[in-house]
Amino acid sequence: MELAMAEDAETETGTDAEEGAEESAAKPKPGLMKLALFIGLPVLILVLAGAAAALLFLGGGDEDAEKETAEIAEPDYWEQVQIISPFEEALQVSLSRQQGRSPTLIVSFNISYLDPMVPQRLSQPERKLALRDSYIEFLLTLRPEDLDGSMGHFRLKSELVRRTNLILAPHEVEDVMINEFMLQ
Repeated sequence: MELAMAEDAETETGTDAEEGAEESAAKPKPGLMKLALFIGLPVLILVLAGAAAALLFLGGGDEDAEKETAEIAEPDYWEQVQIISPFEEALQVSLSRQQGRSPTLIVSFNISYLDPMVPQRLSQPERKLALRDSYIEFLLTLRPEDLDGSMGHFRLKSELVRRTNLILAPHEVEDVMINEFMLQ
């Protein structure tokens, strides 16, 4: 019986060895594609990275020189901006309120512009009056909560710029600057 078990063990290991030999013969050896992927692709990546580094460090010097020349040739934006005060005195407006006493807003403005026609348009009495009426009309609709925080200040300025540009059209102003802002 022992002899029979030993023969069975030998036949099983023999068949396993034959199957392993068949599998190794069936597996293809690494081909040209794998060789290209494992060697060629990293080489290609290194070459492209080297070219990018060379362009980054060696190129672009002329652009900086051109930019500096352009900055010297063109005057600074802030040197071109002119400022004018549209009204001689500050505007006083009672703000709308749901209940209780209405607070008074005292505000004065300056207008900054690049267009040389803006002062001429503002010197016309009908445009100055229209601008003043437009500002007061807008300010009367405000509540104290509308002026809270930086966002309220931004909305106030942007609406004043919009109204100014509508009245002075086709000429435009750059900004409406608030000189005095007091809520009593």
